[in-house]
Amino acid sequence: MDTFNLRCLFSSLRSLRAQRSNLDVASDEKRDCRALRARNDDNNFKTLKRHNLRKVLRRGYYLLAALLSKFILLIPLRIAVTAGGLLGLAAYYVTGASRRRAILNLSAAFPGKNEVEIRAMARSVFLNQGKNLFELFSFPKLSNDKMLSLCRISNREIMTEAFKKGKGVLIASAHCANWEMMGATLSLSGFPINVIARRIYIEELNNMLVNLRLSKGVRVILRSGKESAREILRSLRHNEAIGILIDQDTAVPGVFVDFFGKKAWTPSGLATLAMRTGASVVLALDVRLPDDSHEVVLSGPFDFERTGNDEADIARHVQLITQKIEDHIRVYPGQWVWMHDRWKTRENE
Repeated sequence: MDTFNLRCLFSSLRSLRAQRSNLDVASDEKRDCRALRARNDDNNFKTLKRHNLRKVLRRGYYLLAALLSKFILLIPLRIAVTAGGLLGLAAYYVTGASRRRAILNLSAAFPGKNEVEIRAMARSVFLNQGKNLFELFSFPKLSNDKMLSLCRISNREIMTEAFKKGKGVLIASAHCANWEMMGATLSLSGFPINVIARRIYIEELNNMLVNLRLSKGVRVILRSGKESAREILRSLRHNEAIGILIDQDTAVPGVFVDFFGKKAWTPSGLATLAMRTGASVVLALDVRLPDDSHEVVLSGPFDFERTGNDEADIARHVQLITQKIEDHIRVYPGQWVWMHDRWKTRENE
């Protein structure tokens, strides 16, 4: 065999080895692709499984709420409120994280109280929330006259005066006692009430709550960016009231103000609206009385003047309202939502 043929033979052998190597690589790549598809299919299956589980749970939550609301309509109001309180007390012992946060927040806010007093206040918080729920679900069976007999406005002339300006009324409020009863009572007393609310991710439950409020004349504006902003401005132009709860740390524009001795991120939308529209500002807070009737306490109207420094003005106005809310809570500590993580947002974060 001559040199040329030897070179050809070696070249052919090298070519065969290269092809075999390429086949091995291709085979490995196919195996890797099959494994990757299997993993993706597994991940997709797990994602689909979690999604379906969430749908089932959400449907279950709605059905439970619907069943509970139907049951509440079958029993007298006083028994329903008592049962709601018992359910709230049960939640105190069952929901460990919420109970611990309530106790922690109360201890920080009332350092002079001992452990027995703090735990008693925490139990009152949960008891009140249970009563709130059962009162809300009782709305369909309560006539307007019955509602007004259960909840009275102590100084309604403040609201009447606020509407005289003709630019709408911004009602600052907080999660004190039963804020749903308060809104319903203001509406049934002849004041055009709208409330801003966050959409609940369970659509059926969201619709249920919206309809319960509408049953007492309270119109709901769900937060949805530009659309809700237009609705708010339209309502103010028609000299209607907009109720806004400003006592929670939520993902909305806000400022840090003092609340029970600590800086708390507080929604500033109401103050901004007041300064830009000239709408009157009233503070409305509910009080649950010993016999489970309610009293709406009004204060204001407040003058949200502008000095030329909007940032400082907004912070000052938010602090003013927040301080009044704190003063109210100090008198009725068991009627506020202490399980809320009010100080979760920190400055300089």
